[in-house]
Amino acid sequence: MPTAFERAHAFTARWEGGLVDHPDDPGGITNHGVSFRWVKDLAEEARRRCRQEDRRCENCARQGGPRCEMQALDMDMDGDVDADDIRACTKEQAAVLFRQHFWDKLGCDALPLPLAVTLYDGAVNMGPGRAVRQLQAALNLVGENRLDIFEPLAEDGIMGPRTREMAQAIAHIDADFYTARQSLRQRDAFYRQLAARRPSMQAFLNGWRNRVKALGDYLAELEREV
Repeated sequence: MPTAFERAHAFTARWEGGLVDHPDDPGGITNHGVSFRWVKDLAEEARRRCRQEDRRCENCARQGGPRCEMQALDMDMDGDVDADDIRACTKEQAAVLFRQHFWDKLGCDALPLPLAVTLYDGAVNMGPGRAVRQLQAALNLVGENRLDIFEPLAEDGIMGPRTREMAQAIAHIDADFYTARQSLRQRDAFYRQLAARRPSMQAFLNGWRNRVKALGDYLAELEREV
């Protein structure tokens, strides 16, 4: 049986296609959903942590091993991180990066499946902070109307213990799929607002909205399996 991550990534991978270099995409050249801007940001964060811990490549025990953050980003293994790494990125490398930086960091394994699937895909597509805020807003909306004991969450984009606790409470009353769909409605509204605010994003609007609809259909498939 597939793991929760495998179920989530199976959907996301279908929508994060091959090599794309659209002039209006602020993420820059992208491959299997891995954008150059994101990888550059990850590389800078890794360098900053190394400086803080006074670690240098020439004498670092992590260099070349699985604990070296830069190794996972240097996908063409030429010693630097640049656009060529995006071109070299494989589906398997993309899945490893997404699991580490989205699924694991957000603690998706601790969430009911429909909320984990929705949050993960949103985090990959929009960034984790916005995806968490949409989940928190959906939890507040459903929790206020359906939970006997309800204390609203701060919609701060931080995936903390209270957000996970409310997600479990929602699942306990069998409202987790409904809540996931509420989160998707907010995501669709965000895309429409973004395209209205930034005309250069209009080129992506239909694709974004089709992805939301497809995720709703995927949630329906998962619900039939339960």
